[in-house]
Amino acid sequence: MVKKKTNKVKRSKTQSQPNSMLLKKISSISDSTKLLSKEVKGMTKIFTENQKILISLKNMIDGLGTALSEIQKQSKQIRIIEEDTQKLFVGFRQAKKQSNLIEKINEQTNRLQERVNKVDQKQESLLDSNQLMQSVRGSLDSIRNNTKMIMRVSDRIDSVQNEVTKVTSTKDESFAKMTSEIRNVGTELDSLGKKTDSFTAATNNIRNIQEEFTNFKENVVGKTIKLDEKISDLTELLNRNTQSVAESNKKTHEIHQGLQELTNITHKTSENTSREVLGLLRLSEHQSNIRMHSESEYGNTDDLEKMVSLTVEMVNLFDKLSIETEKKMPLPQEVKRWAVSKTLDAADKWEIRFSDVFRILVNELGRDLLKESLRVQQVKDLFGIRAVDEIRQELDIS
Repeated sequence: MVKKKTNKVKRSKTQSQPNSMLLKKISSISDSTKLLSKEVKGMTKIFTENQKILISLKNMIDGLGTALSEIQKQSKQIRIIEEDTQKLFVGFRQAKKQSNLIEKINEQTNRLQERVNKVDQKQESLLDSNQLMQSVRGSLDSIRNNTKMIMRVSDRIDSVQNEVTKVTSTKDESFAKMTSEIRNVGTELDSLGKKTDSFTAATNNIRNIQEEFTNFKENVVGKTIKLDEKISDLTELLNRNTQSVAESNKKTHEIHQGLQELTNITHKTSENTSREVLGLLRLSEHQSNIRMHSESEYGNTDDLEKMVSLTVEMVNLFDKLSIETEKKMPLPQEVKRWAVSKTLDAADKWEIRFSDVFRILVNELGRDLLKESLRVQQVKDLFGIRAVDEIRQELDIS
């Protein structure tokens, strides 16, 4: 019995020792697990912080990507703007050359205007010569009137002389008949002789006066003939001057009409040139806008409608220029095809259905313009054979 009890005590002692060791190990494991849990919590905190940092880095990388895409877009826009500015400079140079031509034409018109003013001054001087001619004609009329008066006086003197000769002849006859009576009456004869002497003296005086009047008449007639010759020369000169004035007036009228036509042509050409330059500038602006829209990575049907509306604006702009300049200036067919091609490329890039694209093109451009500007091979390459069938059915293309 004693031996059995000692064996039981030994067994209890040996069992109690491993239990204590287990407890110690468990306690040490619990401690280590607590430490591990603390470390795990710290690591989780570190992982969360790292995750936040990674998220912020991702956001920064996304921002850099968008910034780079924006920079690329802006660089493309800058290239387009540079091309447009070069085109603008070319257009401005052409306009400058034409402005130099307009300045030369203005100088020529000013010179012609000065010549016309000189011709007007000559016309005014010729008007003064006409006044002088009128005064000369008035003096000539007065001289002619004076000569007429002198001729009347000379005629009157001739008539008086004839009367005096008649009187003297009658008196001679009476004296011849009365010779016998005169012989008887001496005193009467002497008185009659004295009277006849006085009559003969009077006739001699009258004859002298007549000779003086004839000489005066001849001098006046000679002077009037010379004056008539001078007046005829002066009239010929005036006729020549009037003819030259008429010719100069005709030439000035022709020059004035030429200047008017030249100014109208210059004004019209300058207006047409300015409209053409404006049309080219607007065309380059529309093309750059269409190119910017087509090069965008993302878009929808609204963007397509904007592109097609820009094409319609280009067509209407050139139609308006044709009406204003009275010269046919349609939008080139290559530009229309280019605009429609860019629209189809953008629709394919943005993955828009062809039916929607076709509807927008038909509504905005119209069937005839779309039929002229659409490339069937491009539609087949981008959208397939069904799109080609739809085009042929809608637009009646064989």
